[in-house]
Amino acid sequence: MIGDGQEDGFKSGFVAVVGRPNVGKSTLINTLVGSKVSITSPRPQTTRSPVRGVRNGPGYQAVFVDTPGSQKPRDTLRSRMQQQVLDSLKEADAVLLLFDATQVEGELGTGDRYVARLVADSGTPAIACVNKVDLLRGREAVLPVIEAVSQTGSYREIFALSALRGLNVEPLTEAVVELLPPGPQYFPEGAVTDFPESFILAEYVREKVLNALREEVPHAIVVEIDEVERKENVTVVYAVIHVERPSQRMIVLGKNGRTIKGIGTEARRDVERLLGTRIYLDLKVKVTPGWRNDPRFLERLGL
Repeated sequence: MIGDGQEDGFKSGFVAVVGRPNVGKSTLINTLVGSKVSITSPRPQTTRSPVRGVRNGPGYQAVFVDTPGSQKPRDTLRSRMQQQVLDSLKEADAVLLLFDATQVEGELGTGDRYVARLVADSGTPAIACVNKVDLLRGREAVLPVIEAVSQTGSYREIFALSALRGLNVEPLTEAVVELLPPGPQYFPEGAVTDFPESFILAEYVREKVLNALREEVPHAIVVEIDEVERKENVTVVYAVIHVERPSQRMIVLGKNGRTIKGIGTEARRDVERLLGTRIYLDLKVKVTPGWRNDPRFLERLGL
């Protein structure tokens, strides 16, 4: 905590960003922060633990909390993810509730209504965001979606936006700042996240795995950083990709190791941008049966 902010009118607070899987929460936070703090992919369960992104502005600091997609728990991992959503709502000063405009056709699905009830029950001031409006055909297609969203709760405002293209993100930021209470500067100027380097490195690798593999494999994958060894001219990152079955290991490796090589090449580029140094990425694939239902393993990974 840098300063108490009470005397100069400084405002700060935590803003939970919630919604069903794949509504664009991570993309919105990256756009709001102006830096990649949360990985993105078209796969559900991309975000598995709350990721905090910091935005500093004149007289304020907003800490956006990217939460896992809210859904019915089916294993220990998903139960923990859902509890993280509830905890984030409880601790937040404000909420951004996202809806996917392309998935709403005049009526919201049960998943959207479920998350809206969670937000309403939390009692935290909320702004509704209808995301991906750039994929709709004109204003006439947006209005029925906004009307459907307005029926799900009492929101301070409803924004139609495109997190990917930045449409209406700045007006949304202004509305968020209005909801922030007087408070301290929690993070130094220039900080964009408080997560340790090992977590971010593991997430960068997992993002590339998610984007490279077929749908039945990504949920069974988690990445663990064993060691980061800094040498004179290169930083060596040793990472383990855990899967649940031998057949999944073969898929991750690919024919003649082509898939894992491609994953490593893509991940190395992101890691080099993060660390600002030349990277050697040592990737191994390990079969860890039932890791999603192993509390000790999940705790070790911070999940």
